[in-house]
Amino acid sequence: MTTSSNHPPAARAQGTSLLRWLAVLLGIAALIYLPFLLTERTIFGHRLSNMQLLNMGLSQMNLMLITMLGALSLNYLTGSAGLISIGHAAFYAVGAMTAAITGSQWGWPFPLVLVSAAVTGAVAGLIAGLPSLRVRGLYFVLSTFALHYLVVFVFMEYQFKFFSVVGIPYNAASLGAWELNTPMRWYFFLLPLVVITYWLLRNSLNTREGRAMQAMRDHELAATASGIDVRFLRLKAFSFSSAIAAVAGALFAYYLSNVTSEYFGIQFAIQFIAMIIIGGMGSLPGALVGAAVWLLLPSVITGMASQMGDSTGLLRSAFVDHKPQLVQAIFGSLVVVLLIFAPWGIAGMASRIKARMSAMWDKS
Repeated sequence: MTTSSNHPPAARAQGTSLLRWLAVLLGIAALIYLPFLLTERTIFGHRLSNMQLLNMGLSQMNLMLITMLGALSLNYLTGSAGLISIGHAAFYAVGAMTAAITGSQWGWPFPLVLVSAAVTGAVAGLIAGLPSLRVRGLYFVLSTFALHYLVVFVFMEYQFKFFSVVGIPYNAASLGAWELNTPMRWYFFLLPLVVITYWLLRNSLNTREGRAMQAMRDHELAATASGIDVRFLRLKAFSFSSAIAAVAGALFAYYLSNVTSEYFGIQFAIQFIAMIIIGGMGSLPGALVGAAVWLLLPSVITGMASQMGDSTGLLRSAFVDHKPQLVQAIFGSLVVVLLIFAPWGIAGMASRIKARMSAMWDKS
């Protein structure tokens, strides 16, 4: 063991900063190369199997990026502002319905459709947040639950009146002359959008108002006593979060090109709660991790099931005959285990491991 004098603080800080920037550059390179890897399914001329690629395709990756927007918005609302909502799918439905009206019926361009979805989502979030001014706890959670069914009912009535039972068709998305007509183009549109959303949310939490919102989450009475207007913060958090979710809903509808009211059931809302629990409540990186795990695990199990097509016994029964039940059992067990032993989630576990390694480095 060497003494700490052999590693002055300035040198350690410089080394840490260099490693951080190196990791960022490697991450950017990996994200740029990833769609080509998933499309060509080769790396340095070596053919990769489906299992080596976790049975992932570029379309699944795009859906994961859209899901990350929804997870980020809910983690901002619940994890950072402390407002529990189980009606998050309602804002997805609001965004999809706004996109149908402005895009499919009125023929607005795609960027303007996204702006209209954000504005409509913000208004819907403002209305959804009004009960938080009067009720707390379980009563407020039930109000978001009621909102979910109300919005889904309106979406269903709108769908049946103006379209048909088969769903609402959406026009092809385009940014001027650049059409988003391939999974590759969608990827390079969605990836910067997720990065920008993450950056905006992270910076907003580091502002004075963001810290006030987190103080409201930790101890509302103390925050009120210190002069924080918690009523205004609740409504603003709901509007901001729902605007992001509505944009994600519009993107979800455009990417699938046809959606029905059945897409936005209560299970769709619950999955976002599971994501932020798995990734880490109150952690923006945790929202990304939770969404990735939620999308990756079923794909891995599907890939394993395809490898066991001719096998017999318990493994075939679990991975082939009862695959949906297996996925639900794994996710349910994962949520319970994390809530009991690691309520800070996967991202929190990684942060604690990183802190311990940094402490060991400082002592060396």
